[in-house]
Amino acid sequence: MLYRIINTPKATIYLWHITENATELGLLLAPFKDLALHGIEQHTGQKLWHNTHFLSTRILVFKYAALGSPILKNEFGKPFLFENNISITHSNDFTAIIVSHDSRVAIDLEKIDTRILRVAHKFINEKEIFFDNQENTTYNTLIWSAKETMYKLYSANEVIFKEELLIHPFTYTKSGKFIGDILKNPSILNIELFYFTFENYVLTWCEQ
Repeated sequence: MLYRIINTPKATIYLWHITENATELGLLLAPFKDLALHGIEQHTGQKLWHNTHFLSTRILVFKYAALGSPILKNEFGKPFLFENNISITHSNDFTAIIVSHDSRVAIDLEKIDTRILRVAHKFINEKEIFFDNQENTTYNTLIWSAKETMYKLYSANEVIFKEELLIHPFTYTKSGKFIGDILKNPSILNIELFYFTFENYVLTWCEQ
């Protein structure tokens, strides 16, 4: 079901809570099936028609955002539209999209889970340890989500998350913003990253 629509200064975010099975989602998407499966091989399309993440994001794109052109992908796998900028994300039983006509956008959704502590050393560098142990899970999840968002924004080459993506220190609240840098050549500095938390999830996005 449609969970929330967020209007930002430069974009619109649509958030879906998957409470339906694939059959129910397929019925909702049926009027837009040709758009949703444009350019997808029949065998792959049959599989995707049973994938709740795929179905729910396409419902957001074609039913609620009312976009009239198919989603394509660039050479790095980033989805794009000819007349709008779009980014797509999913985690467990939530999916989300962000759409903007004029601005580059990226979005990421993550469930807050202690399992992230096992891999934090792979993407957190020493400059990003600005929180205490009691806040580890939330901060690590939020930093990971922010780096995923910046990676989607960059989407032009491989990125080393630990070394080439940097989050500036911030104080966590339920919603807010902080700053990140993409330290590639060319670099993208002082990226504003926005976020909010809900139902043990964090949603992070940027609009450039």
